[in-house]
Amino acid sequence: MNTGKDALGFNLVTDNFGSGQVKLNYVKFNDKQGKEATITGSWTKGTASEMAVTGDTDINVDANPYNIYVSGFSGYGFTNPTVDVTVTYDNNIGEDLYKQACLYYVDGYQTADEAWTPVEELEYKKAEAGQTVTYSFNVEPTRHSFFACFDACEVTEIKIYDKVPSDITITGNWSMGTESEMVSSDYKVNVNGGTAGIDISNLPLDRYFNPTIEVTANYAGTFENVRAEVYSGNDKVAGDYVEVNEVGEKVYTYELSTALTAINLYFSDCTVTQIRIYDNRSADITEINNRTASQLTSMMGKAWNLGNALDSTDNGTVGETLWNNPTVNKSLFELVKASGFDTVRIPVSFMDKIGDAESGYAIDTAWLNRIKTVVDYALDSGLYVIMDMHHDGSKDITGKWIDISFKGEERTEMLNKFSAVWTQIATTFAGYDQHLIFESMNEVMIGNSYGYTSSLAYENINALNQTFVNAVRSVDGNSDRCLLIPGYNTNIDLTISGLFKKPTDTTSNRLMLSVHYYDPYDFTLNEQGTAEWDEETELAYMQGQMQKISAFASGLNMPVIIGEYGAVNKEYDFNRIIYLSALNRTAETYNIVTAYWDNGYTGQYGFALFDRNSNMIIESGTELINAIMNK
Repeated sequence: MNTGKDALGFNLVTDNFGSGQVKLNYVKFNDKQGKEATITGSWTKGTASEMAVTGDTDINVDANPYNIYVSGFSGYGFTNPTVDVTVTYDNNIGEDLYKQACLYYVDGYQTADEAWTPVEELEYKKAEAGQTVTYSFNVEPTRHSFFACFDACEVTEIKIYDKVPSDITITGNWSMGTESEMVSSDYKVNVNGGTAGIDISNLPLDRYFNPTIEVTANYAGTFENVRAEVYSGNDKVAGDYVEVNEVGEKVYTYELSTALTAINLYFSDCTVTQIRIYDNRSADITEINNRTASQLTSMMGKAWNLGNALDSTDNGTVGETLWNNPTVNKSLFELVKASGFDTVRIPVSFMDKIGDAESGYAIDTAWLNRIKTVVDYALDSGLYVIMDMHHDGSKDITGKWIDISFKGEERTEMLNKFSAVWTQIATTFAGYDQHLIFESMNEVMIGNSYGYTSSLAYENINALNQTFVNAVRSVDGNSDRCLLIPGYNTNIDLTISGLFKKPTDTTSNRLMLSVHYYDPYDFTLNEQGTAEWDEETELAYMQGQMQKISAFASGLNMPVIIGEYGAVNKEYDFNRIIYLSALNRTAETYNIVTAYWDNGYTGQYGFALFDRNSNMIIESGTELINAIMNK
């Protein structure tokens, strides 16, 4: 509700339709979080125009003859909520070059006390005839509407987003004991290179997510007990005394508090040539290391699957776009992160990308490089990543080579190949921190019988998992990596049946247990099944299943990740919303991480939350995502 007035309450009125009955299931008060949007069109003062909104579809736009009124957006959740307005000035702007170019907040809208407040002090700006200009305004996160007032121009775009502040770069040649001029790229930031230290004030860090300072210093010799410290007044906020073992340039990087407005730098026995203050927007700007599996799962939040991309196959051939999804780009992961997910599971198939035994089962270099690129996209977007080997052991997939019915030489060859492939993967990602998790395989079973079990099947499942752990740990740079271990067909009941064996590991407390949840089948997966999910009758079963797997995994000291779950789109999203919300509420009760299965298909019987062609949330996606996030 964005009325511009205080809302003290509301009336919700329902009525019968024909002879039917309306049942009100729940009312949810939602603290709406920021969502980026772009408003496009062609508006000039004096005419009313239509302007289209993409992104946050809650936004309303009234491009009337006097101004453009934008309402219904939210800056909550944004660190630096910003509005960019792009205009093209008329060729004839008259003799007075200063034109109104400002956003206004309005209090007491359409009342006797209506008052307009400019978003920034400078309401009139110097215009240039025929030039296209983008004006950028910092807006308050508590505001949900504004008026855009622009003269003598055509407004073509208004963008509402969380802007990453520009870097502040300070350059010069300063040494302790001397006064030196230091020049800032931001004229508003004051810098004084004095004899004792470098004083920096008027810092705008309150609009940074992770303010970080990078100091470049040059040393002419090696020294002990060198000062490399950052203070705020009398309080040290970063750095310490250090030893310098090499002559030349050394770069120090420290995190700062968003509450700081001034800092003092004390660096001895060197020449400071550059200071860079920037916003590191990764949610985890420091490396994650030395966490147990349980500690890590507590940090992973909600997860999302990049399904039907790198795992796509056709007659034994692997290809990223074979199942009609576009090539993956970083913008998709940035959207996933902005939507509230903290982890992405990236399924990958290998099949024809693996060479023969004579090659040592060498993986195609281009394919490995592509996998690395996509993983890096996700990590750089601030996400944790689970990478699993996906269809190489899937039923009904041509080209699969992981088969848990194998015995004798076939079994030996399978295990050797499995070891070689995972050794190469571990080598490719050696040194990556705990943001990256490996999962040995996906839904591996015998034949087409989901309930079929045998001692041989479990022996092979256990052997594959043990081979996986041994292969990863054999590569330097992977001793701390958390590993995700699937049970039989990732089925809860078959995993806890008594034949599953936890692998032995040379690193303690780094193993997690993987299961999937697609119950009840008729609702979640069966396209011809029911579109109804009754929480009153189904919730108890769901809670029981999660309680069972949680208790089983606790006995093994393995936290649980539901690596896949979801329900196909049967055009009754209300039931999907209830289902997703109930599942995630239940999982949170047992500290289970959930990873929603998204196959990228936006039509009927698809799972998509995001349109991968436009990198936007689908029409019903926001409600589904809110259910996952328990908003």
